[in-house]
Amino acid sequence: MQLRDKARPLVGLRLFASRLRLVTRAVGAAFVVNGNARLAREVEADGVHLGRGAGSVAEARALCGAYAWVSTAAHSNEAVHAAASSGADAVLVSPVFSTRPPSPGSPSKEGRGVDALRAAKSIGAGRVAIYALGGVTAERVGICMTAGADGIAVVRALLASAEPGRAARALHDAVAAHC
Repeated sequence: MQLRDKARPLVGLRLFASRLRLVTRAVGAAFVVNGNARLAREVEADGVHLGRGAGSVAEARALCGAYAWVSTAAHSNEAVHAAASSGADAVLVSPVFSTRPPSPGSPSKEGRGVDALRAAKSIGAGRVAIYALGGVTAERVGICMTAGADGIAVVRALLASAEPGRAARALHDAVAAHC
């Protein structure tokens, strides 16, 4: 479970993150904070995801501990190489498929295609886990896994669904079928 909320003020985010940490612990789920290693440390998250401007892997490990799980955004092959070289645990290759604008007036994102996953797998050479992000649906999980993804990450597939529980189960089952 990754907490990604770029709009909430830090005080509210800290409270929300603390409560999510309690819930994820109770159900045995890993908990990752997006973009804020300090907050991840404060709420005893299992890790942190670093996007643009969120600091380096070394800084995240210094704040969160040597065993914290650290992932990074990878919008290019160079970013995959940098993540693997810096000791990140995983990269989120994005966007794999074209995505709709998150809100009116926002731009669509052109997909990099599953070749981006193949390249990431080659560049990472087993040093980082590869996750597919961007336009991933249950129907597209198989092609992502076949192309080299170790897993998937989704946002809109759940948030835009009228039945997020059903969507989550379909995604889970699709990944499990390829493991």
